[in-house]
Amino acid sequence: MRMKRALLALLIFSFPLSGLAATFAGEQTLTLSEPVPDNAYVAGANVTISTDLPADLTVAGGNIGVYAPVQGDVLAAGGTVVIERPVGGDVRAAAGSLHITSDVAGDVAAAAGSVKVSGKARGVYIVGGTVEITGGASGPVTVYGSDIVLAGDFAGDVEIIASDRFTIQEGTHIAGALRYNAPEQAAIPTSAVIDGGVIYTGSYAYVPTKEEARKFAVAGAGVFLVVRTIAAMIVAGLLVGLFPMFAGRIADLSLSSGGRRIALFALLGFALFVATPILIFLLLLSFVGAGIALLLGVLYLLLLFLSYIYAGVIAGAALRRHALSRFTESREITWKDAVLGVLVLSLIGIVPVVGPLVKFILAVVAAGILASLAYRFAFKQAEA
Repeated sequence: MRMKRALLALLIFSFPLSGLAATFAGEQTLTLSEPVPDNAYVAGANVTISTDLPADLTVAGGNIGVYAPVQGDVLAAGGTVVIERPVGGDVRAAAGSLHITSDVAGDVAAAAGSVKVSGKARGVYIVGGTVEITGGASGPVTVYGSDIVLAGDFAGDVEIIASDRFTIQEGTHIAGALRYNAPEQAAIPTSAVIDGGVIYTGSYAYVPTKEEARKFAVAGAGVFLVVRTIAAMIVAGLLVGLFPMFAGRIADLSLSSGGRRIALFALLGFALFVATPILIFLLLLSFVGAGIALLLGVLYLLLLFLSYIYAGVIAGAALRRHALSRFTESREITWKDAVLGVLVLSLIGIVPVVGPLVKFILAVVAAGILASLAYRFAFKQAEA
């Protein structure tokens, strides 16, 4: 039954609005106040509907307000969606925040971060974070959410899946059965009447609470950091192992050059980091430059990747020549030094403000050296 209702909700979203004629409107800030004889398709950053609509409404925008009756269906997608007048058909919405204060003759099917439905609907199918259904429904109700509040008169069955909390308010009447899932059993007020009985199914393992979600997010970030660091260590080790002379040249230029030359390398690398995206954008404005922009974009991504990898190589070379000089007399960098340098630099990068700054400075220095070596290689014969 639960799967059937979920599929029904998806089908409600997927059916297109019908109609042979239509009115289209789109502006940055749009107020639809003139009479519309047919279906309306409206888009804008801020959309206000203040005229009665005799057919369907399809609207997309950042902030959407429907302040006039709609005889047909409403399909809305936006950041904030407010519907304050009656709707003669279904309401289907995807939004950050959805608020329906008037009655809906058809079904309400929505996916939103925050949902408040204080008007009465036929059927309700909602997936959201914080969900409040206080207007009742004449048909079945299915709600998936984190914090769910239920109130009003419900003529059919009600199914609730709450990952944090489920609350039934005073005076709620459910003619059918209430089946709910939540971490804890809900306190049902004595004034609430549930004719079909209450079925508490416990807490599903696949519905995480907010605390569990935070823990999963922290664990995921940690796993991502570890995997990224290991991948960078492997790549740095391979580059130094396959091209030891090139890595040694970069290490020599970064550690043996004077302060003025290092500053020039850093300025060159910084200029490449900043100016290349601007150049790519300008090339994309013309049809002829699009191909060059694509090639330049690939080279830019490669430069970023190699810059941060060789930043770790520079850190490893510095460790060998200074911190580890008492244990070895060799100044040649090896793959082990590169792996150690990437690991140390990744650990430094965790330190707020200072860590990312150190990584960025070494990366722009490495980018400047890479660009300088590439220039010398490309124009070596011409200079000779």
